[in-house]
Amino acid sequence: MEIPINISNLCENQVKQLNKYKDSGVKVLGYTCSYVPEELIISAELQPYRISNIGANTSTLTPSFICPFASATLENILKLEEFFSGFVLAHTCDPMWRLYDIVKKKTKKPVFLLRVPHNTEDPSSLDFFRMELSRFKKFLAENFGAKVDRDGLSDAIKLCNENRSLLKEVYMLNSGGKYSVDASDRFKLVLASMWMPKKECNAQIKALSLKRSSNKTGDVRLHINGTTVYDLNLIKTIEDSGGFVASDDLCTGSRYFWSNVEESQDLISALAYRYLKRTPCPSHGPLQQRLEYIDFMVKEFKARGVITFAERFCDPILYDSVHVKDAFAKEGIPTMLVDYENPAQEIGRIKTRIEAFIESIGG
Repeated sequence: MEIPINISNLCENQVKQLNKYKDSGVKVLGYTCSYVPEELIISAELQPYRISNIGANTSTLTPSFICPFASATLENILKLEEFFSGFVLAHTCDPMWRLYDIVKKKTKKPVFLLRVPHNTEDPSSLDFFRMELSRFKKFLAENFGAKVDRDGLSDAIKLCNENRSLLKEVYMLNSGGKYSVDASDRFKLVLASMWMPKKECNAQIKALSLKRSSNKTGDVRLHINGTTVYDLNLIKTIEDSGGFVASDDLCTGSRYFWSNVEESQDLISALAYRYLKRTPCPSHGPLQQRLEYIDFMVKEFKARGVITFAERFCDPILYDSVHVKDAFAKEGIPTMLVDYENPAQEIGRIKTRIEAFIESIGG
């Protein structure tokens, strides 16, 4: 499978895509988290764009002891502010929550905080999140003159469902022990889906030649646990070390697209159900649901080891990694935690650890 050149270039130069939006007069709404429903943004005739930490240093506006990912994301929000018409941030962990306070003070653009319940099983959580999405819909109407009607929202849901289904189809080519699609290529498609117009991205995925092949037998199959990975050098390091990323539970990976929205009479409720009931992030619960999802991935894609990528000071994933380790120790599957602050500067150390881990498995 050969990834289109514009998608490959997009992952290396996001500003070029943002310039295209700016030059064509497209209003872009920046968002920070996979709990934010792109469907509502699209139905408001805005372009959703997930803001990453790529190309940014930690911000001087945050203390040195918080998650460097959140700090670098803040730096990009402020550095790239000119390209956006507004921002929506999600309350997932405390640092991302506090980003809202800073962005609200530092920008004149409209800013919305989406409060995501941490206990996703409680029935009252679903009611609360539905009200949050209604509040977000009102924010879009008040700040952008958007009339989010049923037909527009239904079309947006179908468009995003198609995108998720296409990404899942690509992903499933590696199920059952197959070595069909390199993780670097797979992640590029997911990132492009967050940054490109959905229709354009869907058309390019459909045009790919999706055929099973087994030309990489021998590489040690691994599952990647964590939150977000935008720096694809981390993935390439695994591939260069004799590993094959067979599956993941990242929100820049499978958690972004694994389940679809089931349309119903109440589309806001349908959105709330999909986003809150999907496999939770490490910052949310229930923990058992996460462990079951990771276990499913490991077995479905025949992974022989689990690597947890953790940004330094990311308490949710560090806490989560202990439970992942304990759960898979009972099944005899080795796990490893790789924490880092700046992957570009630490890639040598990371590669050495990954090589040793793969060798210990038998690669």
